[in-house]
Amino acid sequence: MTDAEFARAFEQGQVPNADFHHAAHLRLAWVYLRESGSVEQAANRMAAALRRFATAAGKPDKYHHTMTMFWVEALARAAGAAMPGATADEVLRAHPYLLDKELPLAFYSPDRLFSSAARLSCVAPDREPVTRDAASPHPAHPSSDAPHRPVSGRAAR
Repeated sequence: MTDAEFARAFEQGQVPNADFHHAAHLRLAWVYLRESGSVEQAANRMAAALRRFATAAGKPDKYHHTMTMFWVEALARAAGAAMPGATADEVLRAHPYLLDKELPLAFYSPDRLFSSAARLSCVAPDREPVTRDAASPHPAHPSSDAPHRPVSGRAAR
């Protein structure tokens, strides 16, 4: 199934919750980035789709707005302009660090990222600004790594 076919199946409720893992989230975000006129439009579309999905699964509280915005932005920064005709698989092969679900912890402390405020709206990071470095496996400052463990897929310092 193509990326676009996957997105349409997701929108029609044909993708089971058990099959919608992190890489599938990124695949959907990639389709929305390619189909939208801006990153903001793609992010809004992604947010709406994920809210509907979580609600349909009976778990509306699972939707996390800051995480959604982070991943759409990181994907756009990593591959948006450089890989416009690529498939999601090609993008993820070229940027495998995007598969690291803990990447946001390089920019957010756990307390901030997992707060109610971050779940409901987009909050600014408190470790490292999310800039072009958000798409890099090596943020500008080593202190941006989560203090309790290194973020997998990142070079040890």
